[in-house]
Amino acid sequence: MPEALSKAGRLLFLAVTLAGLACHGPTEAPAAMPRAAVSAPPSAAAPAADPKKLVGQWMRTDSEYMIWIESVGSDGTLQARYLNPRPIHVSRAEVKRDGDRLALLVELQDKGYPGSYYTLTYDPRSDALYGVYHHLGLNQTFDISFYRFDEKQPSPPRPS
Repeated sequence: MPEALSKAGRLLFLAVTLAGLACHGPTEAPAAMPRAAVSAPPSAAAPAADPKKLVGQWMRTDSEYMIWIESVGSDGTLQARYLNPRPIHVSRAEVKRDGDRLALLVELQDKGYPGSYYTLTYDPRSDALYGVYHHLGLNQTFDISFYRFDEKQPSPPRPS
């Protein structure tokens, strides 16, 4: 488990993460789960991750938005909730293997979230989720990352 960072360390981590923020043109919700667009660090010969490792609470590094994965079905469906911090309806959540990584799709369908979705990749080495948020209401995409939230140690992992 990573050690807690000081406030300055967390701010530095967030600044580095936000430096990668990118805005792109319009996009549409996927008909089927795409291969995840990832900004994760390369994983040198990492073993294939177990989808059950995804169970838990994941906090976005640039905000208090959270994906809470409660379970993973044998067919790859995820029982997931999304909080911003209020609950936002998750219309679809699934995971598929992409080589030695896990590719996630979390689609939102609620007021202000007209089919907006995350395409994420789980990196087992950093125990983090990396990817893109497709905000269909704004017709923009954002590079984002999530760290595993632990109420006893609510700070992001050290950047590697």
